[in-house]
Amino acid sequence: MNLTRTIKSTITLRKELLDKNRNNYLILELGNGESILVFSGKINQEKWGWLKEGTEINFIVEEGKQGANLLVDYEIEVK
Repeated sequence: MNLTRTIKSTITLRKELLDKNRNNYLILELGNGESILVFSGKINQEKWGWLKEGTEINFIVEEGKQGANLLVDYEIEVK
């Protein structure tokens, strides 16, 4: 089990891309300057629809290769 941490921020840019195996993944750029990678192996693609630009979210991430933030779960702030 990798160590996780929580990042609370707003999504400023959402990019959907394909990896070398033609699987979709997301790069989320955050208002705090960090970015998060989202893979279907960690987060079911059905839950990706909630990850929209302008949404403030508590992201639960683990550290991946080269210190990348990998999303493992999230909670949307309900105002």
